[in-house]
Amino acid sequence: MAGKDIDIQVYLNAVKAEGELLLNTIRHKGAKRFGKAFGISALLIAAAYFGIYKPPQDKISRLQREIDAARAMSESGAAYQELRTQLIGSYGTLPQLKDQAQWLSNAMIDSLRADSLTPELFRPVIESESSGIIFQTSTVQLTVKFNEVYIWLMRLEGATPLMHVSNLEVTKKPDMMGWNVVSASVMTAIPKKRLN
Repeated sequence: MAGKDIDIQVYLNAVKAEGELLLNTIRHKGAKRFGKAFGISALLIAAAYFGIYKPPQDKISRLQREIDAARAMSESGAAYQELRTQLIGSYGTLPQLKDQAQWLSNAMIDSLRADSLTPELFRPVIESESSGIIFQTSTVQLTVKFNEVYIWLMRLEGATPLMHVSNLEVTKKPDMMGWNVVSASVMTAIPKKRLN
């Protein structure tokens, strides 16, 4: 059997002959005579399509959509976890809501005392709120040498919880050689809600 070649042309000729026989029979006998058979055939084809072929195709389409959705969730899951970890980690660098009243003022006073600096002007904390975050800003003015300014700024910027020098003006004091008048606005952010 394996050595014999199959001649497809023979089968094609047989199908063609059967098709011609069918068409000739319908032409001679009339389509009306075969109406019942055509109707039943159409019903059987429709039943086969809607009862056998379509349900598995619908199920395959639904399963493919579920697979695509699961793949999308899987791909974004790692990115979400990384962002969530960063967000939770950033909370550790921000003051607590319970410390809102005096935290920034006390932290600035502590930073000045640590470097034995005395402010000439210390403005009260100004608060604003946006998107569930309280922003606090306080301004201080003092006369210091440049190296003292640098050390104090490094202390502020490296503090935990976070303080940020949002504005800094340094002006040479003309009547005192080597001294500067420094005006600095320091701010922090306090989230009203934190992720668990």
